[in-house]
Amino acid sequence: MKAKCILLSLFLLSLYTVYAQESLDVAPGKDRWSIKTSADISKKAKNVNLNTLLQLPLLDNQYTNVTYPDKLIPKSPGNGLKEGDMITTKGYLHLVALERSSADKSDGDYHIQLTLSPDWGDSCFIVEIPYADFISSDLKDSSVNNRTFISTKLTKGKTPSTSGSIMQHPVYVKVSGQLFYDAIHANTMRNADPSKNIYRGKSGSQSVKMHSYTAWEIHPVTHIEFAKAPKS
Repeated sequence: MKAKCILLSLFLLSLYTVYAQESLDVAPGKDRWSIKTSADISKKAKNVNLNTLLQLPLLDNQYTNVTYPDKLIPKSPGNGLKEGDMITTKGYLHLVALERSSADKSDGDYHIQLTLSPDWGDSCFIVEIPYADFISSDLKDSSVNNRTFISTKLTKGKTPSTSGSIMQHPVYVKVSGQLFYDAIHANTMRNADPSKNIYRGKSGSQSVKMHSYTAWEIHPVTHIEFAKAPKS
């Protein structure tokens, strides 16, 4: 009985540590923020291969600018998908970062990069978990649970760095959430010069860049868990 009490105390202490670290010096973002922090969880999630998501194209100019309003984009990028769809995909998680919203503030998102390969390399798909204080009320619990998963399972109880905390051993995960079009990044990507590193993606301490060549992402993430990796 005493041993069980000790284990319970340690477990509660670990949870307290995680939640205490979530008292971050952050500020809400601005660009299409209401879309990023809400989702229709009554929709059935579609299974979408990560390779399909990596190749989703930029939309027309009218949807690719920093002033696109906070409403779902009706234009489909193809493959029967559109913004606001609830989707599920799988991939290797290489990096988690605390996203910035300005030079001195973070918007609190956990920025996560997924690839098709366990080896570090270029081309990733971005998924993001919002800070619980900024997300719609029906998603707050999932945000806390997902961020606790990251902190306890992947970053040793620490808040990810803004440059990116790299996994020494990439893990294979299943991620669900809302398909979102990042119009502000799409605007800079449309005529991007690869030499200027305009494409999204963080590299942490790695010398080889890991870019994202699509403006689509999962935002917000509603669930993340470990999954069985495919046979090589």
